[in-house]
Amino acid sequence: MATLRAENFRVFGARISPEETGDALEVELTPGVTVLLGENDAGKTAIVDAIRLCLLTTAADFYRVTKDDFHVGPGGRADFFTITCRFMELSEEEQGIFLEHLTTDAKGSSSLYVSFRAELMDSLPPHRVAVTTRTGPNGEGPTLDGKAREHLKATYLRPLRDAEGEMRAGRGSRLSQILAGYPTMKAEGTDDFAAGDDSASTLVGILRRAEHHIRSNSAVMAALDDINKGYLEKFSIGSDVLQGEIGVAGDARLGTGISPFMVAELAGVNPSWLALRYPHCIREKDAEIDWDRLADVMGLPESLKS
Repeated sequence: MATLRAENFRVFGARISPEETGDALEVELTPGVTVLLGENDAGKTAIVDAIRLCLLTTAADFYRVTKDDFHVGPGGRADFFTITCRFMELSEEEQGIFLEHLTTDAKGSSSLYVSFRAELMDSLPPHRVAVTTRTGPNGEGPTLDGKAREHLKATYLRPLRDAEGEMRAGRGSRLSQILAGYPTMKAEGTDDFAAGDDSASTLVGILRRAEHHIRSNSAVMAALDDINKGYLEKFSIGSDVLQGEIGVAGDARLGTGISPFMVAELAGVNPSWLALRYPHCIREKDAEIDWDRLADVMGLPESLKS
């Protein structure tokens, strides 16, 4: 990417003319690593997010355009903004992929312009936004097809504002994502634990072996039995017997996401119980819930049962 332009996007305002930038953004980039330096609210994050929007980046968190992305100037909030990325020095293979989208200058050099435009459709809530992505210097060229878009996609990693916290271990953590994507870690995701001879060599296999020994420990087994019979059984609903587990590795998989239903499965409980305990996690239609039985188990007074 050689050039990034943004108009009416967050802190960046409108251009005065095609030749005069005004308050708009126009950044010339060079090959290699680019470092952005600036004070708070100078627009560093806006520059990164502009690239994210224009290139349809993949990221762990979902990002969509809101009314706050439209610049607010002396005349009020803008009703549109545009972001344009220019790519130069394309290889022959890349020129072939984007052939119908290229722009050729007077010197015969070919460039690829990708223009993202967002328009605020409603000035009042719900503030609907219409977006389009086209090619050409002014965004008047053809739209990018699926194959071309896939070649432009990039991966976005959130900033390490708290490096120590961000790099902590945990399911879905950045550390687990990095490890899961590291080439030499691919083979480590195989579970090679053999209970017969108590052996394991891969990371997942070692975790499974540790889990096996922890769950076989007499003290852990006694504590778990006491928890299940002395406490959790009292919260069982009908035939749904609530059972807990003690362990450290969970399902011992690298870099996996987890859903409420997987939580229920790993905890050894019925999803309907999870829905009762955490109704904000599971929609009511996804689980059969006996509300009367729940009221009786919880000992609610008659006035609250309805």
